[in-house]
Amino acid sequence: MNNSKLVVGIDSSTQSCKVEIRELETGKLIATSTESHPATFPPKSEQNPEIWWHSLKSAFTKAQKSHNFDKKNIISIGVTAQCHGLVVLDKNSNIIRPAKLWNDTESSLQSDFLINKYGKKYWIESTGSMIGPSFTITKLLWLYENENENFLKIKKVILPHDYLVWKLSNRFVTDRAGASCTGYYSIKDGKWDLEVLQQVAKNFDWQLVLPEILSPNEKSGFISHDAAEELGLKKDVVIAAGTGDQMASALGLGIEQGDYVISLGTSICVFSVASKLVLDLNGLVNCVCDSNGKFLPIIVSLNGTKVTNLFSKIMNRGLEELSNLALDFNPAEPKLYFSALIDGERSPNLPNATGTLAGITSETTINGMARAAFDGVLTPVIKNYKYLQNLTKNPMKRLIVTGGGAKSHAYKQILADLAQQEITQLDVEESAARGACIQAASATGHITVDEILKLWALDVVDLIKPRYQAGLTEYFSDFDICSGWRGLDRKSKS
Repeated sequence: MNNSKLVVGIDSSTQSCKVEIRELETGKLIATSTESHPATFPPKSEQNPEIWWHSLKSAFTKAQKSHNFDKKNIISIGVTAQCHGLVVLDKNSNIIRPAKLWNDTESSLQSDFLINKYGKKYWIESTGSMIGPSFTITKLLWLYENENENFLKIKKVILPHDYLVWKLSNRFVTDRAGASCTGYYSIKDGKWDLEVLQQVAKNFDWQLVLPEILSPNEKSGFISHDAAEELGLKKDVVIAAGTGDQMASALGLGIEQGDYVISLGTSICVFSVASKLVLDLNGLVNCVCDSNGKFLPIIVSLNGTKVTNLFSKIMNRGLEELSNLALDFNPAEPKLYFSALIDGERSPNLPNATGTLAGITSETTINGMARAAFDGVLTPVIKNYKYLQNLTKNPMKRLIVTGGGAKSHAYKQILADLAQQEITQLDVEESAARGACIQAASATGHITVDEILKLWALDVVDLIKPRYQAGLTEYFSDFDICSGWRGLDRKSKS
């Protein structure tokens, strides 16, 4: 049996918990497993954090049973999870209520209140981001106004990855990347903004309820006695600080300045890395901290691959058939325009939006309908990518595609067709879990993140070129008309 030192990366996402075990020296993937989480349906999107811990244990156990490795060789664990989510614990560190997840938009009224009170410019310059219902601060205000009895029980306010790090190490800590997603972290000063939290609840000792912010590469500590017993691990296993999912994905992909990443999943993220703070006064780009001492300008959209899943059901076609129909669409045919805002939207902030399909004529074909589903997802992505590139002004290196949607040839090819440029896919299945492994390796103190990225360098597995040269200015203009219509938006709850 191989006696190489091993690190564990845990990615606790909205849909599932993924566990990876890798060799410290080479990054070689030794074992992996996944355990599902209960489905959520915005605008109310909640999960009990206890489920995350049970899924973590189950996935880890399955990985160990199905692959040949010795748990005694594990020296470190890194955790990544969905950003923004609100986890509240009482004086006994018990869960007060289910966690409100990043895609829960019930706090849209609270978001509007905070934006109107301070102004967009304040939020962008203070936190690096234009806050919206996804941000933790809006969920805290929602809790104060709607469940005050639960709010008054609060003794700890933490994020999803903080909860799992606490379960592993018995310490309440977070990292600067996660902190920068809350709406109450000063991205310029690098500390909690206690003054803005007083607008949620005055005379509340916020300093005591917030976790300690750790610096990049810093460890949370060693595994707790209980966690070591439950997972069957040695008591000297190091627990990393933890981080947000997209920050871990950036680590896992090893991106540099000039690389732009499109992560295709249930939601879609477009991001890059920057050495300096990037502020977008229009509020479309959020600039958060990354997990390696830099910054991560990012645009997050709610409606990703679930859109094509929906069309697959509506059209009674399997996903593979839907993909083939879309790929076989003739660009010379009349186009359909689908604004795929099926669950509202975060960027731009349209929590009550619904989808709009336009351009149907007697010549519309089933291929056109299938292509509209993919275009509805990817057209806003291309617009966001070009906007981000213009804002960062970094010389272009690579446009990288990752996430579950990157397994679909249709998504990759149509993305290249719409971008009118080459798309790069790297040899990584789960970039966030791999990033958690990298953070775990750096937390041992034996090697830096930059050294790990060189040792664990990724190969290119696919280069996707556009199938044809096309001028798409008119198409994007017509799409804007469709996506700008607000005639049948859901009514805002008062």
